[in-house]
Amino acid sequence: MEIPLPSIADQQKFIFEAATREAIATLQSNLQAPRLPPQDEVDESQYSRAHLLRHDEGWEVPNPDLVAAYFRHFQMHFPEYGTDAKLGTLLGLRGSNRDRRIRSFKDGSADIPYDLWRKFLIITGRVPQDVLKVMAFMA
Repeated sequence: MEIPLPSIADQQKFIFEAATREAIATLQSNLQAPRLPPQDEVDESQYSRAHLLRHDEGWEVPNPDLVAAYFRHFQMHFPEYGTDAKLGTLLGLRGSNRDRRIRSFKDGSADIPYDLWRKFLIITGRVPQDVLKVMAFMA
């Protein structure tokens, strides 16, 4: 008995198409996210807005006051991420010191990395997600 299987290329195409459909559905559902009031802990007009730019557009590390205010505001509205460890997990930090790393970003003893900050900005709807064009299937 022989069971015909699709080629590896056909299997990869199927997986790619399914993942793309799922991503489109997520992007569509993102448009329905609730609108929450802005944070009011700090006056954002007193700070540069370069922390909202992409890396190649002149991004600057956000002021720790903004990091702390944004994080606390998010945690207030999403109690399931109310601890720094849980927020760290959401942002992709690994290891047992996630909470200390988040606190170091809040207090300014460490600069928040671009990728982590960008992810937070996307999750909170402050910047759009980047969608990359596939130039070719080369596998």
